[in-house]
Amino acid sequence: MAKLLTTFTCLTLILGFSSLAGAAKEVETERSADIPSRVSVAATQTYDPDKWTVVGSIREHRVQGRESLLEIARDHSLGYREITMVNPDLSPFLPGDGTPVLLPTAQILPPIPFDHGIVMNLVEKRLYYFYTRNGEKLVISFPVGIGATTNDTPLGDFTVTLKLTEPSWTVPASAREKRPNTPAIVPPGPDNPMGSHALQLSNGSYFIHGTNRPWSIGRRATLGCTRLYPEDIPVLFRMAPSGTPVRVINQAVKVGRQEDRIYLEVHQNEHDDKQWRDYRDKAKELLTEKGWINDVDLHEVAAVSRRGAGIPVLIGRISQDYRVSQE
Repeated sequence: MAKLLTTFTCLTLILGFSSLAGAAKEVETERSADIPSRVSVAATQTYDPDKWTVVGSIREHRVQGRESLLEIARDHSLGYREITMVNPDLSPFLPGDGTPVLLPTAQILPPIPFDHGIVMNLVEKRLYYFYTRNGEKLVISFPVGIGATTNDTPLGDFTVTLKLTEPSWTVPASAREKRPNTPAIVPPGPDNPMGSHALQLSNGSYFIHGTNRPWSIGRRATLGCTRLYPEDIPVLFRMAPSGTPVRVINQAVKVGRQEDRIYLEVHQNEHDDKQWRDYRDKAKELLTEKGWINDVDLHEVAAVSRRGAGIPVLIGRISQDYRVSQE
């Protein structure tokens, strides 16, 4: 695709667990020929919306030397908040040589409205791309940075309308008022906060793009756009054609299954006024809708809701009666 030069205004601000057995199989991730020197580690996995909606597996990493949690997160396709939420007692900057770090590299898939398309769950700060290949249902996910608290990324349904390589950045007047020396247009290059690629959404004002500040992935850090690691955005750019549907949600509680095993994942949102009981009640509501409420440990549901660590936790097993009724 020929390189396009465009300008737009997307201000970037400087700003107990259960292990998962039998994780869905990984298949080779599609990669773009123009990925930067660092290669994306995001993995494509199979899923089954009826029987297998928990992908990946939780792992452990031992800190090597002066590694930071930010470096470890990037090496394992995680964002800042994902890794700090499950390791609350560790310093993000110097956790210490040899320290064990829990890697939340498993997710319950969000509601899947289509076989092909993007779902972004803001509270997770994670983007999921669903597609099919040779009859298999596949998903690949990336950690993202999203809109700051005063500039939320908008919820709703959109479409990818334009794909741009080497975009330039038109600096908004509000930013130039704060930093008068900022140029009106930042050209492509290492100083451009838009990164190497951008997908424009159908509302015209918002983009999914790269970044020149990878430490901001997994944070609220923009005026509404969504950013990916520099090595991830070329992968998504290649895989998602123009016309791809995009749904942006904010779902703090997810339930899912691996065959007969039932999992719960709760992301406590630091920017709302909900209490842990609100998450518990939402979990019970979702479990009731699935028909699983009598198959789970409600004490564990409460415990997971109280912790809100953002990892899938085994809470029960689907009864034989339920499985027979679905056949």
